Amino acid sequence: MKNTHIICALAVSLGAIALLSGSTDAACAGDPSMSVADACHKTSAWQGQRELELCRQTLRGARDGLTASAYGIIAVRAALESCKGTESAGKKLAQDPKISEDVRVMYQTCVDMYGFAQADVAAMEGALKSCSLADFRRFWEGALVSVDHCAGKLRLVDGDVLQRTVSADRERILLAFILGGLSFPKW
Repeated sequence: MKNTHIICALAVSLGAIALLSGSTDAACAGDPSMSVADACHKTSAWQGQRELELCRQTLRGARDGLTASAYGIIAVRAALESCKGTESAGKKLAQDPKISEDVRVMYQTCVDMYGFAQADVAAMEGALKSCSLADFRRFWEGALVSVDHCAGKLRLVDGDVLQRTVSADRERILLAFILGGLSFPKW
């Protein structure tokens, strides 16, 4: 049991290093530089303590003084990685012969919707880098529609194991939207 926790912590740490090592360059007019603490404080003003903790966890290891869009890109990448993990778990469930055919079909629907969600989340990064608030918002909305569709299907499954994961993905996508939105001064 202890080894499992150590392995999970190591995997999260390595994932954070990978997320933070990619380029987060974006140069939008008026894109403010700020500390991690300031960025997370601004997200908590939108959502509260839970969002503050998620922001701190997501930006752990990021250096202070980055632009809001850079923090947004880090959050977008974290949301994308989380969605990939959920999709992978959904694929395993959709292929599990111990589960009824109806339930496997629901999981497959979630997997399909997660393909759309991931495309939209990935496109959020491009919209941030091109300083397009309209596209950023559109891709965010698309990602939420896909994740929410999956969540709706999962509510029909008794004892579903993915509901919490899907809910966490939704929160990460929202955090990415809020952090990235800080780069647009007049939004």
